[in-house]
Order: sequence, then C-alpha cells, then structure tokens
Amino acid sequence: MAGVDDDYVKEIEKARRELRFLITLKKCAPLSRMLAWAEVCTYDVQTRTGGANGSIRLLPTKTGGEPAFQLCEDVKAKFKKVSYADLYQLAGIVAIEVTGGPTIPFVPGRQDSNESPPAERLLVGFQISQADAQDLRNFFSRMGLSEDKDIVALWGGIRELLPPNDISGQMAKDPLKFDNSYFVKLLRNNVSPRSPIDDALVKDEKFRHYVELYEKDEDTFFKDYAIVHEKLSELGCNLKKLNQPKPPQELFEKLNQPKPPKGLFAKLNQPRELIGIGLVSVVVTVILGYLIKKKKRNHLENEEDF
Repeated sequence: MAGVDDDYVKEIEKARRELRFLITLKKCAPLSRMLAWAEVCTYDVQTRTGGANGSIRLLPTKTGGEPAFQLCEDVKAKFKKVSYADLYQLAGIVAIEVTGGPTIPFVPGRQDSNESPPAERLLVGFQISQADAQDLRNFFSRMGLSEDKDIVALWGGIRELLPPNDISGQMAKDPLKFDNSYFVKLLRNNVSPRSPIDDALVKDEKFRHYVELYEKDEDTFFKDYAIVHEKLSELGCNLKKLNQPKPPQELFEKLNQPKPPKGLFAKLNQPRELIGIGLVSVVVTVILGYLIKKKKRNHLENEEDF
C-alpha cells in the first residue's frame, strides 16, 4: 500500500461501520480485542520487528480465534483496499467502543507483512508462578512501553479477558463490558484466580498508585487507556512517516465517531464460555512466556556469579 488518500479513508470509514455491526451481531468483541492484542504484542522495539503488520493471519493454526479472523475476512472481502494490519487494529478499537469503553483515535496506513510473527514471541511457555512487577515492566519495555501508568492501564484493559493461570481454556464468563471493574475487584481481593501479576500490581508502590486511581475514577482510566491503546495499535508502524495527505475534517470526525448508545450493550452483555481458547493462549503465551524466559535467564546469570 503506497499511502493513504481520501478514497482509502472512506474505505476505512465504511469498514468501521461494518465492523461495528458484525461485532455487535456476532457478539465477537472479546475475540476481536484479543486478535488485535495478539498481533501488537509481538513487537520488539530493539529489532523493530513484529507489531501491527497483519502477519498474524499467517499463523498455521487459529484454533479458537476463527470467529474474529473470519469476521475480519468478511469485512476485507467488501473493502479490499483496507490492509489486514489496519483491519485487525480497527476491529480491536471498535470492540472496545461497542462494549462501553472509550473512543480511541485511529490513524490508518498500516502496511501488511508477508512474514509470520517471530516464533519465539508466540511459541513459548506460559506459566506465571515466578512473575513479578519488574518482569511485567521488562515485558512492556520490550515493546517500547515503559511508563507505569501505561502498563497498569493496558493490563487493566486486558486482564478480564485472560483465563486462569493454568490456561484451562475458559475466558472470563462475562468479559463483554469494558470498565474499571478489574481494579475494583483487585483492591477488594475479589480477583479469582489471583495471579502473581495481580499481586504485583497491588504490592508495587508505583503500580498501586494507578490501581487505586483507576478504581476510584473510571473516567481517568478510560482517558489514560485510550491514549496508550492508540500507541499500542501503532507498534511496528511508521504512520507519521508515510507522508499521507491529511483527510478532510468531516471524514476524520466520522472515522473517530463516539461510542454507540448504551442500548447496544444489552445484546453484548451475555455470558459466553469456552470462547477464544487458541487466541487467548497466543496472547498469554506472548506475555507470560517472555516473563518466564526472562526470569530463568536472570537465575542462570546469578548462578554464574558464584
């Protein structure tokens, strides 16, 4: 894709409306969010590889994530100009909006890659029994996100979608409302099962500051989350360097339209079980596998010192 012109922006606007309709109709918000997360979590700031480049479509297996992939394929078939990279991230943003979350700015122009995501960032272990606050910081720093506020906001936005520590295969039974309930439950000790990362957010003084802030003020959580999610959705892209023309103001306003009326949420807030097993595992694998590898590496280095 050479760049972004007015016609492409119009296609994005149409794709966004279609995504909003299909995600609501098919109750596919959790999987759409996980798909967007799974892709961007492959980004490495040092090598500048991975990220939002559409390459997750090249994975040999998509077990559990097929509904989200197929939904995007259906939209892609209608709007062929739209890149997979733009489509996956737009789907994640729309999924947050239709489930009550903040409106997140979206800048089009991501280009598709024909290389599969680096295997070592996907196919690794996913136990979290040894993870701590520093491990969590190290993981997000690998993606170029080092602010504690960003880390807490992002984790709060995704944690309710993740299955138990042992990856039993079930997502949360009611993950279809985007709010600050994770922080409320965390401080009331109602997160179950509770992981070491949950404990780290409470015990680490800097993390806890934001946990308490977001527990008290959902509006602040939404504002901070929208800012960092926009950064997240652009990892691995050079959107500022594409020399793309500025879209007409009226198109930009339509493209970043506010979230839908609350009437839509009633259809979405229905318990669903056993969804997204494979795709959830990819995200958990990426995040938690990195933490364990880092922990083991530090342990070996300490042994060498002796």
